[in-house]
Amino acid sequence: MEKLQTLKVDIPQKNAYSYDILIGENLLSQAEGLIKKYTKANKFLVVTNETVAKLYRSSLKIQNAAWVVLKDGEEYKNYDMLKVIIDAAVAHRLERKDCIIAFGGGVIGDMAGFAAASYMRGVDFIQIPTTLLAQVDSSVGGKVGINHEHGKNMIGAFYQPKVVLADISVLKTLDLRQLKTGLAEVLKYALIERTCGCEKNFKFFNYLKKYKDEIYKLEPDILSELIQICCTLKACVVNQDEREKGLRAILNFGHTYGHVIETLTNYTVFTHGEAVAMGMKMALKLSYLKGLIEESYYKKSLDLIEQYKLIDKIPSFDKERFYDEMFLDKKSQNGKLRFVLPNGLYTVKITADVTKEQIFQSLDV
Repeated sequence: MEKLQTLKVDIPQKNAYSYDILIGENLLSQAEGLIKKYTKANKFLVVTNETVAKLYRSSLKIQNAAWVVLKDGEEYKNYDMLKVIIDAAVAHRLERKDCIIAFGGGVIGDMAGFAAASYMRGVDFIQIPTTLLAQVDSSVGGKVGINHEHGKNMIGAFYQPKVVLADISVLKTLDLRQLKTGLAEVLKYALIERTCGCEKNFKFFNYLKKYKDEIYKLEPDILSELIQICCTLKACVVNQDEREKGLRAILNFGHTYGHVIETLTNYTVFTHGEAVAMGMKMALKLSYLKGLIEESYYKKSLDLIEQYKLIDKIPSFDKERFYDEMFLDKKSQNGKLRFVLPNGLYTVKITADVTKEQIFQSLDV
């Protein structure tokens, strides 16, 4: 049996509801046995996309499973595709005790999870993330939903999976662009680590500087440790604030800008990670403009993003339109924009004390 790591997410507000994150190699071949330890479902609906189905449908063998294969891309994370999933659940006669499995990246996880939360007011849900972005971030924490034409993830719910199976072997088939889009979320954790509330100090910023080459080579031990660190940091935050009443908003570092970039480009120009990488650079500049961080830390953080070569060039945006679109972000409250901004070494804070002029200036990075 392959080496397997297990983490646990504990949510006190849900009567100590918890679930495991299993991280290891070649988990797909063991998936049916692992899944049956976490659900009593008799029927399964596997939701995936064309890319994953072509590569791995034959590797995931689950009895009494129907499959829904959707088109690949953020632009398909919408009402129409949600209905396709629900219709398939009805056709397969899923009952409340049955299970929907998300087998893909963040888009598939969000849509399948929202379908699981909605169908019969909730059926079992299992995540099998196939991208680095999904394995380090979106498969953990229970945020599920779809996009609206005026904003990303505007329609959704909090719905936790029964288990997350993170098979690092499947990451070998990611192209370089998709690998980088996951690395943007990885770098995010390095810049917020000390605000996550974990007892252990991973010194993740230094770790990422040290092991950049090994990460890009997808060396299993390093990759497994990287995913474990990211999931641990996220779990520390989710355990304290499942429904984003406060602390959990720090996980959106770079996303206030990034979501607007995705919306303005109709989700077709940049990957989520590319948009977040741009957003982190903008948020860092905003923090520097406000005097929250020293110039040395500002440059050091930008340098880490540059070292990973996550984006080529940030385009120019219509600043008035960009500013207006920000108010549709879920983090805005009482007509005020809230930002997650660095305020020290690997720490961030949430603030609404930002002027329009400062926002305009931060777009030029």
